[in-house]
Amino acid sequence: MLSILLPVYNCNCVALVTELHRQCVECKVDFEIIVADDGSLSAPSVFNATSHRLVEANKTITTLPHVRYIIREKNVGRSAIRNFLVTQAKGDRLLFIDGDLSLDNPSFIRNYLQTDGDVVVGGIKIGGNPDQWKGNLRYRYECESEAINTIESRQSHPYQHLATNILVYLSVLGEQPYDEQINHYGYEDVLLGKRFQQQQVAVKHINNPVLFCDFEDNASYLAKTEEALRTLFAFRNELKGYSRLLDKADQIERLHLISLFSFAYKFLSSPIKNNLLGNKPSVFWFNVYKLLYYLHYTKNAI
Repeated sequence: MLSILLPVYNCNCVALVTELHRQCVECKVDFEIIVADDGSLSAPSVFNATSHRLVEANKTITTLPHVRYIIREKNVGRSAIRNFLVTQAKGDRLLFIDGDLSLDNPSFIRNYLQTDGDVVVGGIKIGGNPDQWKGNLRYRYECESEAINTIESRQSHPYQHLATNILVYLSVLGEQPYDEQINHYGYEDVLLGKRFQQQQVAVKHINNPVLFCDFEDNASYLAKTEEALRTLFAFRNELKGYSRLLDKADQIERLHLISLFSFAYKFLSSPIKNNLLGNKPSVFWFNVYKLLYYLHYTKNAI
C-alpha cells in the first residue's frame, strides 16, 4: 500500500491532492492520501482570515475516496508534523510531499511505482513565470540551485539532497524518522540523510520532480533563512560534514577570523539587506550574507 503524506500550513493543496488522487486511481494502486494541517488556524491574527479561507478550501479534498484531511490545532513544526503523519499511515511505502508544491508530470506516481529502492528521491523543478518572479530572492536562488543540483550531482552526494518528494519504506524509515529537537525551520531532512548514511541505507535519485512555483516575498524568505542559520548553529556538531556553509565557517574559525567576519557583518549587513529586499536581489550577496550572519551569530552565541 502507498501512503502519500502531505504536511500543509497556510496553503491550498486541492489541486495537488486531486492530481495525486487521479494518478493513483489510474495506476490501480492500493493507496491513501493523508493531509495534516499544522495549526494554520493558530497563525497570528493578521493571517487569520486567510488561514480560515484556506482550511475551508482544503476541506473539499475529503470528498475524494481514500483521502483524509486532519486539522491540528497547534503548530508543531516540520519534523513533528511529518512524524505525526507517519503514525497515521497504513501503507508500507510512504511518499512525502509538501502541500504547497504543484504537479505537472502525469507519470509522477507511475515513475515511483516502477522504481525499486528503499529510499527514492524525485527532486524538485522550479516553475513560475520568470517575468512575475524576476525580482524575487527565493526564485533567483532556487533557479541557481536547480542548475547546480542536477540528478548526477544529487546521486554523487545522495544523502545530502533529501528535500521533500521522497519515497521510502516504513521499515527503513521507522516510526519517528525526523528529529523533533529541530522545532524551527531548516535541516530536518539533512539529519534524516545523515541517519540513512550511518545505517548504510541505499538512496536512489531519479528524475521525477514536483514543481515549486510559488515563492514568499523577499523579507519573509530572508527571515526564514536567518532562522535556518540559527538552527544550523544549534545542530552544528550533528551537521558537521553535511553543510558547505558549516565547512566554510569551520575553516574561518580555525584561522581565528570569526571576529573579523563578525565585524564585517556589522558594516555590510545593512547595505546587503537593502539589496536582498529590493527588486534586483543578488544571489551572490545572499550567499555572502548567510556566511556573515552565521559567523556573527556564532561569535555572539558562544
